[in-house]
Amino acid sequence: MTPNYRLLISAICISFAVLLGYRVFAPEERDQTTSILSSSALASRDPASAAKNPDDRSTILESLSACQNLYQTVCLKKGITRDPTGSVRPDIDGEREALRLYEDIIQKHPDWTSAQVDEELIKQIYTPRRRARIESAYKWVEYTIERWIDRQPKDVLDPLEKKLLKQRVRKTPLEPPPPADVYADEPELLTKNDVFYERLTDGKTRLRIGGAYFFTSKSWFNLVFTMAHELAHAIDPCELRNLQVSLPAYDRLKACFMKSGLIAARNDRSECGRNDQLSETFADWVAGQITAEALKSFALEFRGQALLDAATNATRDLCEQDDGATESDTEFHPAPEIRIDRIFGRNPTVRKILGCKPPEPGSAEYCTFEKDRK
Repeated sequence: MTPNYRLLISAICISFAVLLGYRVFAPEERDQTTSILSSSALASRDPASAAKNPDDRSTILESLSACQNLYQTVCLKKGITRDPTGSVRPDIDGEREALRLYEDIIQKHPDWTSAQVDEELIKQIYTPRRRARIESAYKWVEYTIERWIDRQPKDVLDPLEKKLLKQRVRKTPLEPPPPADVYADEPELLTKNDVFYERLTDGKTRLRIGGAYFFTSKSWFNLVFTMAHELAHAIDPCELRNLQVSLPAYDRLKACFMKSGLIAARNDRSECGRNDQLSETFADWVAGQITAEALKSFALEFRGQALLDAATNATRDLCEQDDGATESDTEFHPAPEIRIDRIFGRNPTVRKILGCKPPEPGSAEYCTFEKDRK
């Protein structure tokens, strides 16, 4: 089989995975789609049309607010936001549901060992249907990151640099159970909401996903943002530094992050060490690029409130949690306001999809690999 055929078949498979991602694996979440599709006032920005329909007028006002401050739209909105693919619940909700299953198994089988309990818990949480949905998002993200790398101009990333980055992405598999012994070293993950990138002592890398996340995130766009953020760590500046690799494009991007205040300038900051937000800022920035691609494809079919809800759900879990049980990790992560409004919310494609006006002259720039180049 020729390389071109392989690429074509891969693209077809990934496209099919995208369709499965928000059509097959979440049909129960599409109950509002028909009413959403009937609203086109937001896309047309027709004030007369909006005046006739209070729902459309409300959507326009909400979208304008999102253009000014996406963080407020995402995090200060009460209740659960449902886009046509699903919703995003608070972290604590997913963990309570996972723990309830765990306790039910123990009560029904008091004579079982902890290994047997974990095996049954995995069967109930990591079902083939749930795994397929997560894996379809991961495969789409992996493919889209590679294509995004390929699209960079040669004077930004040369062919060898692109090859290195793509190899890093390909060698970072998603690693969910079963079997149960996959998480034998971290069994608490089965009831946690954590999704994270990990580099092992032998240099191998992987993504792990806690069982509670399956209950927390039903939105395709949240899956995409989360998978893109974690997979981006495979190519973040600190991981490349660990490989003793330095890329000029990354240096330009880092300088822009610092200049724009996306990375907190602290006296005790140690780059890629204590109190440094470089790695997480980069991962958010890449996740914004990839989620923007998902929203752009989605916009071919949906518009208005559906698009706004999709953009909202993409980063809904970055907000401060209402239960107060967890606090935002601002040692390594930027504050939620910066992550949602200034990194994701200022992505030019995201703003265009939401119908936002171009930024005013003199306003804070959006960082790219090419910023501040002479």
